[in-house]
Amino acid sequence: MMQSSTLLSSLLLSVCLLLHGGCSSYPSSKGAKSGNYGNPTIWLNTAEAHENRGDLQSALFDLKVARTVSARDTKINAAIKRVEAKIAAQSKKKMNQGKRAVRQGKLNKARRYYLEVLGLNPKHKEALATMRKLDERASKASMKKKVAVSNRNYNNRTRRSKLAKGFEEEAYIYSRQEILQAQDKQTNPAEYLKEIETHLKKFPKDKEVRDLLSKTLLIHANTAFEEEKYSDALSYLEQAERAFNGDDKRLKKIQQQRKAYGRALYAKGVRSSRADPGHAIKYWEYALKFDPDDKKSSLRLRNSKSM
Repeated sequence: MMQSSTLLSSLLLSVCLLLHGGCSSYPSSKGAKSGNYGNPTIWLNTAEAHENRGDLQSALFDLKVARTVSARDTKINAAIKRVEAKIAAQSKKKMNQGKRAVRQGKLNKARRYYLEVLGLNPKHKEALATMRKLDERASKASMKKKVAVSNRNYNNRTRRSKLAKGFEEEAYIYSRQEILQAQDKQTNPAEYLKEIETHLKKFPKDKEVRDLLSKTLLIHANTAFEEEKYSDALSYLEQAERAFNGDDKRLKKIQQQRKAYGRALYAKGVRSSRADPGHAIKYWEYALKFDPDDKKSSLRLRNSKSM
């Protein structure tokens, strides 16, 4: 039994070291020399050195490796709890500093604080969500800036140029502003999409807005699918196909999303086939609506209905 426990510890240690050596997000543990990996004291000393330098992530990693060598060592477990508490405290402090910077309008400074939080804990959900919001805010600000530049360029042109091109440029600027206003509301996705499509009917070569339409439709489709609103998800994909008819690159991406949804619905049907066959049939029927070439769903459906 003792030999089995020792073998398991060695195996866990080897896995940790393999992951540690093959993952660039962790710095190397210079304190652990070849041949000493099975000695928990070496890892404790290395962890202490990292902690003293402020590298808490590496310290925590070394302590967890030490725990694979000596799982019942109270000193190691206490050190892990201490470092985790330290990471949590520093993360909370930096999150508060980031929020204060956002309130002050210092978005770049806020971004630095949130990146520091992710340096302490790469899986920090609030920091990741806040970084996404900052990116969305920056994208929106960029569009507003482009509208402002268009306005400025329009006002700086000569009267003759205004008479020749003014109406078209003014219509373009107004159309982009309508999209921004609809985006601000975001309470009605249909209204937002309608503004984008209306703009593209007037200015079909506006690549930035075409990209925006494609992204928005696929995001809405994914949200509807995750909420099990499969008819809505299908409707968004069909709307995207109509909007980008003839655009092979975008149509290929839409087709890939259709097939992914078909696979997911097939799997849901299989999982529920014993407990609720009727529900399973509905999943497979939807799978075929998303991907009519789904042979597995077709076969399952045919077998279920023949029973």
